[in-house]
Amino acid sequence: MKKIYFVLLFLGLIVNAPAFTQSQRELLDSLKTALNQATNPTDQATILSELVWNYVPISMDSAIFFGERGIETAKSLNDPALLSQIYSDLGYAWMEKGELVNARENYLAALDIRKEIGDSTKIYGTITNLGSVYQRDFQSDSAMVNYLKALKFFERTGNDRNADFIRNNIGVIYLEMRNYPKALEIFTKVAEYRKSQEDDYNLAMAYTNLGNVYKNLKEYDDAEENYLKALAIFQDFEDLYYSSTTYNNLATLYNTQKKSNLAIDFAEKGLELAEQAGATYDYALIESNLAQSYNDLRDYRKSREFYLRALRNFEAQNAEDDIASMYLLMSPVYAALGMPDSAAFYTSEYATLNKRIAEQEIQQLTSDLETRYQTEKKDAALAQQQLEIRNRTIQLFGSLALAIILAIVGYLLYSQQKLKNRQLKQEGELRAALAQIETQNKLQEQRLLISRDLHDNIGAQLTFIISAIENLKYFDPIKEQLTLRYDTIANFTKQTITELRDTIWAMNAGQVSWEQLSGRISDYLQRAQLTDEKVSFEFLGGENLDPNLRFDSASGIQIYRVLQEAIQNAIKYSEASAIQVSISQEKNTLKLQIKDNGKGFEESKITPGNGLYNMRKRAEELGGNLSIQSKTEEGTTITLTWPIS
Repeated sequence: MKKIYFVLLFLGLIVNAPAFTQSQRELLDSLKTALNQATNPTDQATILSELVWNYVPISMDSAIFFGERGIETAKSLNDPALLSQIYSDLGYAWMEKGELVNARENYLAALDIRKEIGDSTKIYGTITNLGSVYQRDFQSDSAMVNYLKALKFFERTGNDRNADFIRNNIGVIYLEMRNYPKALEIFTKVAEYRKSQEDDYNLAMAYTNLGNVYKNLKEYDDAEENYLKALAIFQDFEDLYYSSTTYNNLATLYNTQKKSNLAIDFAEKGLELAEQAGATYDYALIESNLAQSYNDLRDYRKSREFYLRALRNFEAQNAEDDIASMYLLMSPVYAALGMPDSAAFYTSEYATLNKRIAEQEIQQLTSDLETRYQTEKKDAALAQQQLEIRNRTIQLFGSLALAIILAIVGYLLYSQQKLKNRQLKQEGELRAALAQIETQNKLQEQRLLISRDLHDNIGAQLTFIISAIENLKYFDPIKEQLTLRYDTIANFTKQTITELRDTIWAMNAGQVSWEQLSGRISDYLQRAQLTDEKVSFEFLGGENLDPNLRFDSASGIQIYRVLQEAIQNAIKYSEASAIQVSISQEKNTLKLQIKDNGKGFEESKITPGNGLYNMRKRAEELGGNLSIQSKTEEGTTITLTWPIS
């Protein structure tokens, strides 16, 4: 798995995406405390801006919540600089979540304000951010236009550092377009500059990108040299995460060269560091690399073991693309182990999952393209409206001018000739104005034609994608044919859309401690409190719980989802002013209770929805029981009990 590094220009300065640490959690707590104590709207908006930025690596939904709240607060102030900053922060949050249309809208709002202010550095920083949005949306041409515009400004103003990072992003575009010679040229210059500035950490990023280029060029010795130089720097900085990913890059390189034993050595080192860093996703990637190494060594039992471990971790994070890859790679392993039924099962699962992923991507593509089409349509309607207003204005002024001329002619007979000349001049100006209007009408017609053409092209693209996917079912699930067909479709769709992935709760080594689950519940209740300040939340219990209590990842998620559904139902329907959550242990049984003082209901008189069904289903999967006690005007108590080993 290769790592391609590109960065954002934010606040007019170069920054790297923040990493979650304990100190950052403390910072967020202090910011929320300061927000609750702040009485000045300016202070509130400033703190909300900080919350957006620092919440992105932890909870993008929370970041978006604080960003939208910050915009409402900033709009009441006469501070365009602060408002533009919050728009930019919110654009960053939307982009990291993968909602690129929303990200672009917020960056454009920030750009409009900054153009009015005239802050050139922040203007071109925002232009670069827009380039990053286009790059993630696979619109490489639009991304390149924005990058080059910003690069020209920073080179002209002598801001070499910002210019260097933009060149790096341009290099990433060439790498994604497989223009490896051009990417190599750019990354080499980026590395030379960072080396001259003694910017070792970002130099390591450049070495990693160079390693990726050389690997694709099959110049494996040069790829290995650059990866090893990057690894040495990350180790000097004691950066566990990037050290682990670089070990994985080297393992991937050695697997490509069929140096399986060497790949295993590096992958195992990366696995240890990824576990220490809490990098659950990268941990799964390294496990899949180890599985590939053992498969190449024909140790199929060991290969199956690591594929299954990787699959469980990817499933815990809902990483559907990676799950599909595991299904495909596991099928020949089971075939080699003489287990044809399992091989056929995973082949079938791969085909089913890929079909669902493709359908989801098509739906998202349709939504994105429809949004773009509607935006163009609104722009055309607005232009037409402005043109009509201008026509009426010209007509009004023309009528007034003619009336004035007639009045002057009637009142000043002796200057008839002079007035006639003036009238002729005004008539000439009117003709020129009408000619201008005609030209604008023609331009407007051209815009409408372009909008219709865009709509037709969208339909043609979607028809092609759907037809191609339907054709897949006529092919036997043979690895070579199925892979070739799917890759063709996947590459086409992935150039048009971006994947939408939810960040799933990271689990350490597949298990969850009570302390971790308790912290997760507390954090959720805090967010719920911010969502509805009229409701008070209380979290009790846990004192009598075994401190060594552990849950497997699946059980931890089920418990947390039942709690979420119960809290959401109480907020939506109960009209409660207080919600209490408690947990207790009685021998080998745990009890989770959610109690509200709302209006209650009679379960026999309501139609159960998906929420109640899902809670009961999750209780069954835990091997436990869910009971609901509710009386009208007396509130509702939901109790989940389940056994522990």
